Amino acid sequence: MTPVFARFAAAILVACCPPGALAAPDMALLRVSGSSQPTEFNCPASKSRALANAPRSGPVAEDTPASLVAAYTAPDHNHTPGLKIGLWGDSHTASGTFTDKLLEALRLPRAQTHPSFIAPTFGVKGIRHPLRRACLSDDWQLSLAFRSAHESPQAYAKSLAHLGNDNPGAYLWLDFRYPDAQTRLTWADIHFSKDQAERTLVLGIRVDDGAEAIVNLGPGSPQRLRVQGEQAFATLRLRVIAGQLRIDGIAPVYEGTTQVVLDVFSIPGATAKGWRVVDTAQLRQQDPLTVGYDVVMLQSGTNESLDPDFKVALYEAQLSASLTRLKTAYPRARCILIGPPDAKRSSNTVRLINDSQFRLASAKGCTHWHWQKAMGGPGAAQRWLANGWMQADLLHLTPEGYTQSARSMASVVPIKGR
Repeated sequence: MTPVFARFAAAILVACCPPGALAAPDMALLRVSGSSQPTEFNCPASKSRALANAPRSGPVAEDTPASLVAAYTAPDHNHTPGLKIGLWGDSHTASGTFTDKLLEALRLPRAQTHPSFIAPTFGVKGIRHPLRRACLSDDWQLSLAFRSAHESPQAYAKSLAHLGNDNPGAYLWLDFRYPDAQTRLTWADIHFSKDQAERTLVLGIRVDDGAEAIVNLGPGSPQRLRVQGEQAFATLRLRVIAGQLRIDGIAPVYEGTTQVVLDVFSIPGATAKGWRVVDTAQLRQQDPLTVGYDVVMLQSGTNESLDPDFKVALYEAQLSASLTRLKTAYPRARCILIGPPDAKRSSNTVRLINDSQFRLASAKGCTHWHWQKAMGGPGAAQRWLANGWMQADLLHLTPEGYTQSARSMASVVPIKGR
């Protein structure tokens, strides 16, 4: 090639292919066939992995080369031009009632509200996932960031959780027909990693009633597997055949219009504390919403208030560390801290926590919603119980209590982009 022709070829390449299009492959791509009317699946009565092969009624596609692209560069995808919300909280927001009523109070369309990332906390009591059904064998190991004994940054995705398994036959089935039976996916990205990078991972993947495809992910493979249907699909079944797998989350893209993205990563427990160990640089590289959220919410305090050794200074330091990492991950988002509601057993500590959150929110440019004050201040739990808005444990609210709370918050807190 002559120097003149080389310069000409380079100019043509730059003109037709922008630098972003020349990025290194960041995922493996599996093309599969969906079904217009997939049949229902029921979770096995036993969760033993020995049953993982039994429900497989369709044929098996043994290593179809045309169906798997081992190194694929995904084009940019904007999930929605509308509002994008990320919420990390505890049991008050994990059950779904509060967020449903918040959408309703904000007059946001529930049917066109979808997640961009689903946490792998399947099977955890008290969490409602945006799924019709999830089944998994009983040998998966769930790790939660807030339980980490280490303070150094760790490889957690924004779900603050990962689900691991290295047992042949382990399975995970997901039905995405939510919030209605007609909901379908265009594709789903499985975000995963291998603790032993040199070890080959072999998976069986099946969507709807199609054939199971065998996927080999060898050393140096990308840490995302895109399962893309030739037509939109509703269910996905994953089977571990060989190797070790750690799932960080599932990033679905839905057929049709998505007007609002709502990602709820709430887990019963002191979830907010988990942000202190997140490696924000890695998280931003893997986030399917590359432009981040318009609004991020951190809801916490109830579990901390029940600690008999609670110390305001320690709590404030830990929350400050978590909030700093959250804002580093999503610097353009509007930040909202949601304090704990009143609780009879720890009413005074709840007040101290809300006061602490208010100070941090003011210092870090966030908004704080004082849930206890919105209920009427310390001691309100007993009055709410009398109204039918508080459960008998005087710690959690009833559906009507969460409805009242969501309406109160929506009336005073601006939940919109900057």
